[in-house]
Amino acid sequence: MDMSANFISKQSLRMRRALLLSSLVLAIISVVWGVYFVARGNWDVWPLNVVSVAVAAATAALTLRGHIRAASITMFCAVYLILCVFCTFLDVPTPDAPRSNQNYFLVVALFAWLVFKGDKRWLRHGMVFMALLGFVFFASTSWVPTTAYALGPDVRVAGTWIHNILVTGLLWTLLWVMQADLSERNVMEADLRKAVTANQLMLYYQPQTGNDGRIVGAEALLRWQHPVKGMVSPADFIPLAEQTGLILPIGHWVLGMACAQLRSWAANPETAHLCLAINVSALQFKQPDFVSQLVSVLDRSGIDPTRLELELTESMLVNDVNDIISKMHAIKEKGVRLSLDDFGTGYSSLSYLKKLPLDQLKIDQSFVRDMLFDSNDVTIVRTVVELARGMGLHVIAEGVETQEQRQFLAALGCLSYQGYLLSRPVPNAEFEVVVRAHNAAARLADQGPLTAALIS
Repeated sequence: MDMSANFISKQSLRMRRALLLSSLVLAIISVVWGVYFVARGNWDVWPLNVVSVAVAAATAALTLRGHIRAASITMFCAVYLILCVFCTFLDVPTPDAPRSNQNYFLVVALFAWLVFKGDKRWLRHGMVFMALLGFVFFASTSWVPTTAYALGPDVRVAGTWIHNILVTGLLWTLLWVMQADLSERNVMEADLRKAVTANQLMLYYQPQTGNDGRIVGAEALLRWQHPVKGMVSPADFIPLAEQTGLILPIGHWVLGMACAQLRSWAANPETAHLCLAINVSALQFKQPDFVSQLVSVLDRSGIDPTRLELELTESMLVNDVNDIISKMHAIKEKGVRLSLDDFGTGYSSLSYLKKLPLDQLKIDQSFVRDMLFDSNDVTIVRTVVELARGMGLHVIAEGVETQEQRQFLAALGCLSYQGYLLSRPVPNAEFEVVVRAHNAAARLADQGPLTAALIS
């Protein structure tokens, strides 16, 4: 998994800004209505506006902490419930002013379609369906359980115009965003197709330590140097490559380059011990001829297959588990190592895990990041380490950025790690410098202070 914090998806940036703006708009509207209700002495309704402000604050806080998905779900559910309350109790239709708040459900539906388009289907389609269902229900009926909290005609007539104008503006804005996303996607897809044949793709390497603290290998991470845009975020082009099928030729290229790099390292005594891990997409692994392609590349390169490690994700285990396991056994017979990436974030169960011929479990960075502050993350990491030990698997943590995190992991029994504490992903020339410097320092430390003093 790519750990480079320099790369942030453009979609994530747009989502972050959209959520912060939505939180601000929700807070402003809630404050305005709250002041109105207090001025009218309607003490039964204004607490709803306090809740809305709290939701806006919570959404903004989650967004600023990087929890985009949680912020989106919080915003959607809260706004949905608030609209239901307004349409049911406050926005009571009259001959002078029809109900208008239900039109916001259309905005919510389109917002959900954009926000959750990369999420699970049940979540994306379920939220859109709920929003449209709310619109249809409140637009098709004038039913209200009570009129005790209904807004007066003095505000509802003007409010109907304001709401409809605001909804129209929001819908136009969201449609413009959708069109911009589609155009950007089409341009990026065309550029990515050129990149595959124009040698714009490259591999960077992020070192990994073994249990002895020395660098024993690396993870190869894909980079795209665009001739005009510069370095393009993997978070932008890798999902696009998977959606368009371009991940297949790209994945084959990565495999060939990784084997070529291992062959180059093997010729140098200082790097001959290194292993190299590469990520394999679910689409690539599911190809009927994937194993034969792998064997062909290994045979042509002439490398020691035990130096190559394939990192698989738990999402592969959703469908065709038996086929996946069969391929894994065939790969293991060739000597290639297998690692389960982002363990604990996907769909695998222990019943599947015990059948997989794995060599390693990789603790996801999301657990490491908040491990020093979140007891739940500590429990998860400890459980993964103990599980790996019990199954005879090596365990490595990714996303280690501080000495405190490394020491805490070591105390839990995880001695191998990868992350910015060692090095950010770098080109091979810089990577080899990092390896030599780190391993030399580790050997010096093992010799003890007296020897180190004599050498110095």
